[in-house]
Amino acid sequence: MPYEFKLPDIGEGVVEGEIIRWLIQVGDYLEEDQPMVEVMTDKVTVEIPSPVKGKVLETIGSEGEIVDVGATLVVIDAAGGPGRAASASGVAEDAVRTRFERVPVGSPKQAKNLATPAVRRFAQEMGLELARVQGSGAGGRITRQDVERAMGQNPDSPRGNEGVADSIPYRGIRRKIGDHLIAAKRFAPHYTYVDEVDATSLVEVRSEFRRQHDRRDITYLPFIIKACVAGLKKHPILNSTLDEGKKLIRFQPSLNIGVATATREGLVVPVVKKADKKSVLEISKLIRSLAQLAREGTLRAEDLREGTFTITSLGALGGILATPIINYPEVAILAVHKIEERPVVRDGEVVIRSIMNLSLSLDHRVVDGVVGAAFLGDIISYLENPGLLSIN
Repeated sequence: MPYEFKLPDIGEGVVEGEIIRWLIQVGDYLEEDQPMVEVMTDKVTVEIPSPVKGKVLETIGSEGEIVDVGATLVVIDAAGGPGRAASASGVAEDAVRTRFERVPVGSPKQAKNLATPAVRRFAQEMGLELARVQGSGAGGRITRQDVERAMGQNPDSPRGNEGVADSIPYRGIRRKIGDHLIAAKRFAPHYTYVDEVDATSLVEVRSEFRRQHDRRDITYLPFIIKACVAGLKKHPILNSTLDEGKKLIRFQPSLNIGVATATREGLVVPVVKKADKKSVLEISKLIRSLAQLAREGTLRAEDLREGTFTITSLGALGGILATPIINYPEVAILAVHKIEERPVVRDGEVVIRSIMNLSLSLDHRVVDGVVGAAFLGDIISYLENPGLLSIN
């Protein structure tokens, strides 16, 4: 009797997923725990393995299609039956979940063409078979650099001669981001308030902090997060969400700061949870760890949830001002721009100071202009006087 594999309930309240890439095709013979399909939920991509051996009779759903939990994905002519107790429709749900959880992306079982989902997608979009790529990473893992190097040696790849692909699919993280941004702009009436910071003292404090901890990789972002935490404590309305269904503004009990992070697949927002309980050094380490997971495409769903306020920064590329889009249903987002030396007037004299602009976008239904201006004024005060911050 054919076994119907259904999209399992992978927890975290997930009710649907998007098919990113099929790893099998009709006629293939599957081994138990062999990855079958990449599915994305809440910007997190996972590989789902087969709980049985057998021949693939049918794959249901095309790449880019949204499927519900419980929907049939693969029909398999099971060879010898499932490895655990099976129900009438196949494998018991708890068995499927156990197998799903114990075969993460990049596990040793995935020995052939070892690569993260992000690298697999990149290779697919560039028209390059991973079987032709020699991995240079740990344990033979194929990295993005390996794919790019192989493309340069492959005249048939989309970038081999012209350097630019004709097109790439609009799906996965990119489409998820697009849907979220459309909802944010549709429901939240945005306005943006811009002001500048004299960051001269902040530059000095960060330099000293780097020296004390012998860490050259500490950026300004952890200090900015601490300033935002202090400001949110004074203005908790900016640390709220709007429940439109129940007509309630919900003040959030935790200060969970989302940090917009650019990846090859699009922008994701991992969350520094309970940022008020963490030191600058702890925040710095956590940001680096989350950013690395984001670039590898291995963030967990829980890494992206429960944010209450978002910061977006382009670092040295940060420009002069922006109108960032709120990470709905949050009510505020802060854009951080580059620090650069500018001539300013102090006590009637022109002097050179390190100046940084901040752009704060707000949901006008919840945050009045005077409140937003007061909040940004407090942020500026903390950044201009970093000694007021609790950085340890």
